[in-house]
Amino acid sequence: MYYVNMSEWNYTKCAKPFESEAAARQYMTEKDFAGWILKRDNGYAAVCPTYPEGYYPDAVKVAEIENSQHELAKTIRSVPIQNCC
Repeated sequence: MYYVNMSEWNYTKCAKPFESEAAARQYMTEKDFAGWILKRDNGYAAVCPTYPEGYYPDAVKVAEIENSQHELAKTIRSVPIQNCC
């Protein structure tokens, strides 16, 4: 189903497909990556903190993963507030 031989995080797309949420979580934790795990129509995807909401129309966030550098929190704080005021 997926190109399983991809060895590292795909920095050009900032996403990597997985067969299960557990496999995505394990990969992100082992690599100390921050981001989200998304449930997709055809499996799961781990995406980096700069993942644009709605990029994958079929995706639903199922987990947030923080790393030792707190990159997820830093990214969330740096995102402009939408529809403010």
